[in-house]
Amino acid sequence: MSHNCIEAIIETPLHSLLMKKILGFVLFSLIFVTTTARSVSLTTTEVGTNYTKLSIPQITNSPGKIEVTEFFFYACKHCHLLNPLIDQWAKKQKKDVVVKHIPVTFEARFEPHAIMYYALSALGRDTDLTPKIFNAIHIEKNYLLTAEAQANYLNKFGIDKKNFLNVYNAFSTKNQVNQAKKIAYDYKVDSTPAIVIQGKYLLSPDKTAELLEKTGKYPKNEQELLSAMLYTADVIIRQIREKKL
Repeated sequence: MSHNCIEAIIETPLHSLLMKKILGFVLFSLIFVTTTARSVSLTTTEVGTNYTKLSIPQITNSPGKIEVTEFFFYACKHCHLLNPLIDQWAKKQKKDVVVKHIPVTFEARFEPHAIMYYALSALGRDTDLTPKIFNAIHIEKNYLLTAEAQANYLNKFGIDKKNFLNVYNAFSTKNQVNQAKKIAYDYKVDSTPAIVIQGKYLLSPDKTAELLEKTGKYPKNEQELLSAMLYTADVIIRQIREKKL
């Protein structure tokens, strides 16, 4: 599994080429002003341009639903930016859409983050505490790389330390982390954030950037780029409903 910028906990797997493109887009935006994320949204989907169709589609676990899986990494600053956007996006989806989240582990030293996510999931606190964890890592510079550091931090939000550590160290939690690794491998996820729809269609910011560059639509910042990626997800979901994909 390849990844870039892993050495700094804030600069994590999103291709450096993408960041160069964003800087270029910003310069173009000074001339060609775009005012909203919708103004740079994609209106077409093209295999190999703004998403990748997996050569081996994966079986989903949501019968009768359209399954959307976000692959994220707590130490990834791009995932930090995407988090509030995808939360808002998920709330707007119809009942036939199921949104799931899978933590990615690119190195063993970051595995405690994935374990923390599944421990909080078991405690029913993953959704409300994920934004706070991103904030701790990227704003407060509290990197939460040990179970003890996590327990101390999460205690501020009503998580009992002993209970958290028991769940953290549970076999079932470690098993979920191993399953997540396999899923990320099967889905060909090599950078974050990434979104896979219906086990077939892989979306990433760099693919979105390629199409925006080709069509001459320039986002002002990374939030607009990420919003354009989510709009691509909307288009794909609509085409799945219409049985065009």
